[in-house]
Amino acid sequence: MEQRVIWNHIESSGAEHVTLKKFATHMEVRGTVLLVNDDVPRHIIYDLKLGLDWKTKKVKIYEDGETRPFVVQAEEQDKWWVDGEYDENLDGATNIDLTITPFTNTLPINRVSWTIGQRRTFKMVYVNPLRKEVLPLLQVYTYLGDTDGQRIFQYKCRDYETALVVDEEGWVVEYPGAFYRIAEHKSESDVVVEKQPPLITMKPKVSSAIY
Repeated sequence: MEQRVIWNHIESSGAEHVTLKKFATHMEVRGTVLLVNDDVPRHIIYDLKLGLDWKTKKVKIYEDGETRPFVVQAEEQDKWWVDGEYDENLDGATNIDLTITPFTNTLPINRVSWTIGQRRTFKMVYVNPLRKEVLPLLQVYTYLGDTDGQRIFQYKCRDYETALVVDEEGWVVEYPGAFYRIAEHKSESDVVVEKQPPLITMKPKVSSAIY
């Protein structure tokens, strides 16, 4: 199975192309992100290896043609290494949160099953590729319900709060003020899903660089 998505990056005047491939034992994701940061054009590629349970195994991040990646990876019992160095502060986290993409919001959503009104807190490994910054971070998701076949989640991280629109497979369709899905391609059906009108037009309650 192969799935491809393109997002418009609203805040950073950029865009992203992501490909997910599912194999018998794991999944592989490659994202290519073009954005503007401090008036400087940036080109970032990330390679992500996931278990079939959507837990992160490893992410490699390349910027602007770098040959040596910045690597964050998990070993047994959810212990994490950052560029080869063990970081005990990250113990217990099950997934990463890459600031440059809405794809990593899919990971905690797809890790578990949901009922309407259910609220869950996840310990995440926050990764800012632009600064090579890695730290533990708690994120809270609440499943609010469905709208036209798509699911709405309230998302809270520190003092940042917004509502995410995701499709039935957990992929972000709309992240108000930050990301918006333009198109999706699935290999099974060979159908391209074109851009739909926004379901949510409100902006997050607090503007923040942490997603």
